[in-house]
Amino acid sequence: MIRVTSVLGTISMVMFGAQSFAQDSSNPEAERCQYAAEHMIEVARQSLNEQSSRPERVEKRRQLVEDWSTRLEGGEDPCSVYADIQQQAATF
Repeated sequence: MIRVTSVLGTISMVMFGAQSFAQDSSNPEAERCQYAAEHMIEVARQSLNEQSSRPERVEKRRQLVEDWSTRLEGGEDPCSVYADIQQQAATF
């Protein structure tokens, strides 16, 4: 199981890295959110392989990952998607 502290630490690192990534874009905030959301989705995907996780938790994560990915691909505001990811990160 991913520990809450490591997930929240990853969120901080992602936002710091995303800030430098998006400096030259036309909408830097949206670019940072897109980068951060994509990274956190990848972290969540990796957690789907945790052998020690209960099946119901794995299923919940899988559903969340699918939802977040679909929303990003559908053009939803990446900052909204990222905010939802942050809200759910504590439950992993």
